[in-house]
Amino acid sequence: MPLKGDVNNNSTDAKLDLVIKLLAAIYTKGSSNSDAITKLADLALSPMQIADIVGVSNHNVSQVLYANKKSGDKKKKKERPTAEGGTRV
Repeated sequence: MPLKGDVNNNSTDAKLDLVIKLLAAIYTKGSSNSDAITKLADLALSPMQIADIVGVSNHNVSQVLYANKKSGDKKKKKERPTAEGGTRV
């Protein structure tokens, strides 16, 4: 268990944050902001972390995630199963 006020612990946290940002940048390289936000959200990062990595506001991240969720709900409604076992489009 880390000790309270440990200076080395703060330094380690800062270095780990930097490594996370670098790995996220590599993972989302060449993606648009919306695609990068979606990919990072799939990795279970918080909207605040995603905003910091992508370089946009927390509000923008929330809007993109909401739009993706909303469009996913519409697709599910369109592909309802029929009584015959097929899918209705």
